[in-house]
Amino acid sequence: MKHLIRSRALVAPSVLACLVALPQAAQGQVTSAAGVVMATTATWQTPVDKPVDKPVEKPVDKTGDYNVDKKGLALDGYDPVAYFQEFGGQAKKGDKSITTKHEGVIYRFSSEANKKAFLADPSRFLPMYGGWCAWAMADGKGDKVEIDPKSFTIEDGRLYVFFDGFFADTRKSWKKKGGAPKLKTMADTNWTRLSGEAARAGDTPKPAPKPADKKK
Repeated sequence: MKHLIRSRALVAPSVLACLVALPQAAQGQVTSAAGVVMATTATWQTPVDKPVDKPVEKPVDKTGDYNVDKKGLALDGYDPVAYFQEFGGQAKKGDKSITTKHEGVIYRFSSEANKKAFLADPSRFLPMYGGWCAWAMADGKGDKVEIDPKSFTIEDGRLYVFFDGFFADTRKSWKKKGGAPKLKTMADTNWTRLSGEAARAGDTPKPAPKPADKKK
């Protein structure tokens, strides 16, 4: 018993205070040597990673390269879908009340059905070379020349439009020189150089069905 009392006397009061404080510190309190409960100010928190902000993609705007008017309207308001055979195959004015904007460019349509078809696959109906004259784009180093929206051709599933004026009918020149099979590569190269836009390939023609074998 005397040995136990002697060993307690050897422990400093400050050390005893620390031993008492340990279980209370976990609860945000510390007891001083004088027995006064003191609130701790430090709190432990699990570090949380801040969410990384994704860069905001700027909307594509082709009005600087495409053949549009001051309001951003393409093809002088003609319906880009109506040119294709399955939608009439003719140059047709679009309705001012039936429009959409694609990559900053405004397109008009002659019907809601044509607009719906365009929205389902815009690249299919966009005029080649931003709506500039295809013949002028294939000639020499290429140039951005205005068009007559009524002068057009569909080749390999792509819409080509042409200048048609007092001095030239470039659609005739295009066809005389072999059309898209002969001129598209040069026009594509010039367009990419002028606009930075990659060339669009034509639709791959579907092979003709094999004739059925005749029964002998």
